[in-house]
Amino acid sequence: MVPLFVILFVAILLMVSWYQGLKRNKVLSNSPIVKTPAYKFKMENLSIPAGIYFSPTHSWAHMQANGSARVGVDSFLHGLTGVLSGIEVPEPGTALKQGDPLFSISNQDKNLNITAPISGIVKSINTEALQNMRLVNRDPYTQGWLVEMAPSAWESETKRLYLGQRTKAWLASEMARIRDFFAHSFAPPDSENGLVLLQEGGDIADGALAFAGKGLWGAFQKLILDPANNEFQHNT
Repeated sequence: MVPLFVILFVAILLMVSWYQGLKRNKVLSNSPIVKTPAYKFKMENLSIPAGIYFSPTHSWAHMQANGSARVGVDSFLHGLTGVLSGIEVPEPGTALKQGDPLFSISNQDKNLNITAPISGIVKSINTEALQNMRLVNRDPYTQGWLVEMAPSAWESETKRLYLGQRTKAWLASEMARIRDFFAHSFAPPDSENGLVLLQEGGDIADGALAFAGKGLWGAFQKLILDPANNEFQHNT
């Protein structure tokens, strides 16, 4: 009798979990702007480790004791994309300049291009992380780094990146900018520039891009990532 009760209890838990997942998918497929707190993208869940330099295109760099720099994609973007299906990285020996294309991150047929936070030569790639996308999503700064580079202008280039409190201020403004992007993208046809959604309030959904289509990923690249990189390069 006891084993039967346990099996029934587990089955109920699985059904509840399935129903909640189905409900979540329905909510997020309608709009990445949500009013239900359970689906909210929470800034307080983002880790900002000490010594990490962040690029406005959501790549990061951290100097190692041996003088090389580990580079990856930040937790903010992972929070929007969810667990990826693949990441393309350059081969060891590739020379890059700050702002050059570095990573291509994808979810099935949808992809975003992320640029290099620093200049240098790729020394090695983290094959373990590239074979485990959940590791990259869960722990992007420790085990989920993607490439290791030999920096060519670390001291001067990192002055243009975000560190510490500057990172927090930038992420807050980035959250507002991306929220406006989603609100405009999903504005009702009879609203003016998405003002209806903006006035009604709401937050970015956790994993907002994970449930979005290929077109929205393209718009995110064109309207969010590319302008940030163009401004970044203009100021170098």
